[in-house]
Amino acid sequence: MENNKLGQKLNDSLHEIYLGKVKAFLLEATDGSLILIDTGMSKSSGKIISYVNNIGKSVNDIKYILLTHAHIDHFGSAADIKKLSGAMLGINEKGVRYIDGTDGLLLPVAKNTKSFGAKAMVALLKVLDSAKLIKPKFVKPDMILKEGVFPESMHMNAKILETPGHTADSISIYLPDTKTVIVGDLLKGTPSSLIAHPFFDDYISMLGSIKKVRELAPDLICVSHGKNHNVSDLKV
Repeated sequence: MENNKLGQKLNDSLHEIYLGKVKAFLLEATDGSLILIDTGMSKSSGKIISYVNNIGKSVNDIKYILLTHAHIDHFGSAADIKKLSGAMLGINEKGVRYIDGTDGLLLPVAKNTKSFGAKAMVALLKVLDSAKLIKPKFVKPDMILKEGVFPESMHMNAKILETPGHTADSISIYLPDTKTVIVGDLLKGTPSSLIAHPFFDDYISMLGSIKKVRELAPDLICVSHGKNHNVSDLKV
């Protein structure tokens, strides 16, 4: 499939966009419109729009923005992209209060005591948040994402999966035509495998969500951080 420094096309309807240490994903619907999944940190809109233009589309073709969860590296540019495109923005109901500014930033709890790096990162984020050094653009969603198939108006054969664990509001997106699941931060990709993300709210819930994805037997699991893999590379 096509590949460039901005991102790559993974199959006939799915692209991934490189935004530094995180990725966004782009779905091409059957009516030619686009569905953006996650938006990276703030100031990522330029990279997203450049990729969209590179595939012969414009920002106005983005009709929906779906957030896998309410961490700043996933909703950071949602306000900008929504303003530029006029797209409908969706998130699980448990994440609304974090992206609209009601509760400020949603920070991972990192209960995995084996991960010193995760604990250190969370501590740093809390300090930056308290000092008001992280200033996201808050945004109000238009849609609540629940378990179930996409509505016909989205022109995409896809299903929302509620997959809590990393956060309470985490969702994944299943594309049955290509047996692909976009899991956000439910999993993290290494060069050789898929592992549980070291940041999480509830490890037991996360294991249940991973089991839910595994039972779909997908040919491709797309992660926001690291390399995508086949389900056979899932080491959890």
